This record gives sequence, structure tokens and C-alpha cells, in this order.
Amino acid sequence: MKTTGIGRWLAGAALALSLGAAAPAFADDVLDRGIGSEWSSLDPQVNFDGAAGWILMDAYEGLVTYGPGGDVQPGAAESWDISEDGKTYTFHLREGLKWSNGDPIVAQDFVNSVARTLDPATVSEKGYYFYSVVQVKGAADIANGVTTDASALGVTAPDDRTVVIDMLTPAPHIMFIMGAFQIPPLHTPSLQANGAAGFVDPAKVVSNGAYVFREIVPQSHVLLEKNPNYWDAANVAIPFVKYYVTEDVTTELKRYQAGELDITYDIPVNQIEALKASIPEQVFISPATEVTYYSFDLTKPELQDINVRMALSLAIDREVLQEKIVKGGAIPSYSYAGGFDPTYDGPKMPYAELTQAEREAKAVELMTAAGFGPGNPLKLNIITTVAEDRTRLAQGVALMWKKVLGVEATVEPMERKAWLDAFYAGGWDVFADNLIGDFAGAETFLAYQRPSSDPGYNWVKPEYDAQMDVAATKPDAASRNIELAKAEKILLDDLIFAPIAIEPSRSLVSPHVKGWVASPTGYYNSQFLSLE
Repeated sequence: MKTTGIGRWLAGAALALSLGAAAPAFADDVLDRGIGSEWSSLDPQVNFDGAAGWILMDAYEGLVTYGPGGDVQPGAAESWDISEDGKTYTFHLREGLKWSNGDPIVAQDFVNSVARTLDPATVSEKGYYFYSVVQVKGAADIANGVTTDASALGVTAPDDRTVVIDMLTPAPHIMFIMGAFQIPPLHTPSLQANGAAGFVDPAKVVSNGAYVFREIVPQSHVLLEKNPNYWDAANVAIPFVKYYVTEDVTTELKRYQAGELDITYDIPVNQIEALKASIPEQVFISPATEVTYYSFDLTKPELQDINVRMALSLAIDREVLQEKIVKGGAIPSYSYAGGFDPTYDGPKMPYAELTQAEREAKAVELMTAAGFGPGNPLKLNIITTVAEDRTRLAQGVALMWKKVLGVEATVEPMERKAWLDAFYAGGWDVFADNLIGDFAGAETFLAYQRPSSDPGYNWVKPEYDAQMDVAATKPDAASRNIELAKAEKILLDDLIFAPIAIEPSRSLVSPHVKGWVASPTGYYNSQFLSLE
């Protein structure tokens, strides 16, 4: 999933806005959460934005759900069986499941969801989950328009309470993508009656999660209310959840200090240390499965030269970027899929073993050989988000490229939705990219970069696809990791992007919010929280 780095209804609360002011120690019946820029989509089969995913995972439930800390636990399915060859998973739904409107939930609702996600007409960015992250039978053919026959799909419902997923290869990581972000059920009658527009009309949305939609106000907020038809409603402690658009992180901090927010989306990077000193128990900064990298437009003639792409990557001083410019707690990275699974021994980008001074000298040599220099500067644009840390990062990279290579790079910050749209629309030279892995392992990242999975990169590399196919045949993690490392080397050696960093999760959480546990994959379902 991609992502970027709502007021409580407290009438007349007059609270200090000083940096050290803590959130109030009392609560109403509303959990107020910041969400950064406006949600990109509330269509559960389309959305690929991690922050919007928080809203949707409150409103929908997959076959599994993610508890405190992001641990997989039973969701709509109460149990599951795995075949001896690891290629077939059979999920058993709970008895008596209901949609928010009272309709019964049946296994076919999950089958229909996957089919809609894969349908090219849906224009979903999530179809690759079913033919790249795991290889479900028939999924690639449906996604590529080879067939429109739904019976070819290896997701079936032999009866109303059984969902069977048949795959071409074993997938020991499949449980990490059985949640509401990847496989929410689909209420087909609502889609038929209202089309995709029905997903943004609270009066028409039918969901199956712990909460239902009550208000959707663009550029303002989404209000959710506890779903009485949810199977575990008795254990959902918070009656209302309100997600606020909080684009400006400094303003978000002030709203938190005023008691208008219980949980922030981010923390201003220039105030982290002061906040740690004044309210350390409210500052949550933890490792996350998020990588940042700068993708190159391979259709731009100048960037089709691999030596130019290599020079741009080598000229970035990652340590200075994170420690002196951004200062947001990210870990400089010279790889893409490494740093999450201690059993994965992956490669690094070319020349990573050199000192930064040596890398810069090599960068100048490569750029000069390509015909660029002071008399003929390479001109690029960098598309990034308006988030403070991401804008700082882009400005830092642009300065480094100018200083080392004479590159004239302009930084173009965009709101999150526009940024996501720009990725597929093109028109960018360098895209300030990121990906949040669905689990702490290399495969979730490498599957996303398969040429077959995402056309936005304009990268064709049969060798990479072939090597990922080899990895997919291995039934155990150790042997898969060996093959995955070979695939990552192919990816890094082609320099379709410059690795930047492994990002942390940063939030302020009010003392009266209970149950907040650091989740590397960014799952913080409101149903597992309570207000003291």
C-alpha cells in the first residue's frame, strides 16, 4: 500500500497550545483520529492508500483481521485449513454473519470481491495481490483480460460458509493478505443498485465491519458509528470514530494539544525531541514496514540511460538526508526489501560498499560520460506529497543533485490523492515513492515490483518475473529467501529507482486512549481500542 508522511466534540474547552501541553485526561464517546491528506478512495476493492485503509478496515472485515500489534487473528472466518501441498486454503465463515443492513453474509461475497478487484474495468491497484503476492489460479488471466469467465478464478464458494482459495504455488504468507484491506467482502446488491458512487454515500454504503459510515464530508472528515450487526459488537468499546483530514502536520499538533484529536497521523519532525522531553508517554515512534525510494520515469530519454540513473542514486547522501535534513527517525537504506526479516540476507544497490565521497566521484564520472554537466544540466521534476518530511526529503535530494551533478531539479509537492493519481498519469521524471509492506518480509515488496503487477513503472524484465516464479515454488521461508535475494539483485542492478530509507511510524496518542500497540504493518483497528 502506498501512503504519505478528527476534532473531538468538546464544546468550550479552552486548553493551552504550548508545546508541552498534554491532551485532556477525559473522554467523550468519540475517538478522533487524524488521517493526513484526504482519503484517495473509499471503494474497498479499489483503495490502495494506507491511511484511507484505516477507515475501511474499521468499516469492513476480511477473512482475518489484525489485532493489537498487527497480529493475524480470525475475522469473518473463524477457522481455516491448509492442504498438505500448501496450495489450497479453506476458510470457514462464522455462523450468522450479517451485513450492516441485516442481509446475511455468504462466502460468495468474498469471491465476488476478488473477481471485482481483478476485473480490468474496476481499475483497481490491488489486483496484483492475487497473481503476484500469491498466485491464485486464473487471477492473472482475468486481470490481463485473457478471460472474463469468473469460473476460471481459483477463489470459490462451495457453500455459504466456505471460501476456498486454490493457488498455483505454495504461499506461506497468504494469511497476511486475507484482511479487509486486501479482501473485503462485496455487497453485490448495493453495487448493482448504486455503482461505485454508492461507496461515498453513507446512506447507501453497506459494510460488514465493526463500524458503519454516518458522514462523509470531502476535505473534512469521515464519521463512523458502531455497527450493531457486527458479530463481535459486544466487544467494540468505542461508539463513534471520526477521521479528520489533517494535511498540515503543525496544525494537527495544535489540534491534538487543544484536545480536538486523540490520535495524530504524524508528528512534526522539527518538534519530535521537544515532545519526547515534555510528553514522552504520548509519543509513539516505532519501526514500520515502509520503504521510501525515488522511482525514475523509464520513458524519459535521459533516464533510459542506466548510467544516469546510477549517478542520480549515488549522489544521494542518505545519512545526511535523514540525520541533518529530515530528522524524522528514518533509517538510511541501500536496499529495497531488506531490513525487516532478520532471516533474509538481501543485496544492496551497486557501489553501496563505497564511501559517500567515492560514490559521488563515481556519479560525476557517469554523468559526464552521459553528456551532462555544468554546460548541459539534466533537468528533472520530483513529484512528492505535501507532508513535511517528504517535502524536506525531496528538497534535500534536489540540493544534493545540484551540488554534486549540476542537475536542475524542481520539487512539486501535491496532496496525497493528486500524488497517487500522478503516479499512473505520468508526467513525472522522478516520483517520491513509497510502499508499506503487508508483512515483515521481503516478498511483499518484491511482488509489488514485478513487471507483471504494476504498469506504472514501465519496466519490462522477464528475468525478474522468472526469478520470482522460482521463489514462489519454494514451500519454506528459508529457501524462498535465497531465491528472493536473487530477484532483488536483478531489481537493484537495473536501477529503476534509488533506495532511500526505511520509515518509522510516528503518532501522538492521548493518555485516555487504551490499547494502542505499535504495529509494524500499520494496522490500528479502532475496535481494539477504548477510551478511559
